[in-house]
Amino acid sequence: MPRLPPSDSIFKIEFKMNRITNLFQTQKDGILSVYFTAGYPNLNDTASILKALQAKGIHMVEVGIPFSDPMADGPVIQEASTAALRNGMSLHVLFEQLEDIRQDVHIPIILMGYLNPIMQYGFESYRPEVLRARAIG
Repeated sequence: MPRLPPSDSIFKIEFKMNRITNLFQTQKDGILSVYFTAGYPNLNDTASILKALQAKGIHMVEVGIPFSDPMADGPVIQEASTAALRNGMSLHVLFEQLEDIRQDVHIPIILMGYLNPIMQYGFESYRPEVLRARAIG
């Protein structure tokens, strides 16, 4: 069984202004958050979907990390996750797609998924990639 990192490493809470805190401090109501699965409907749609959502006024986006056994999700997300994995989506690909996203997308991006893919990717590797993408996950 993989060993979890010390509580002060990956999951350390930093008390600084982030995009979500700023959003909730500047807009008290009417916040719209949207979820989509990375790599669905096509492998390379992630950046264009994020840009389109921002352009349409979405305030915050949850990007789903596809997982091969998404039993806690409903049938729609299960199907999107399966299709994204068939398309070739992985955390490595997702981080490549998010590498330059902050040049165009300024709304909060939250990476959401099961712990299993993160454990496979490696906790020590995951955190720097999330920070580089300036996402929350």
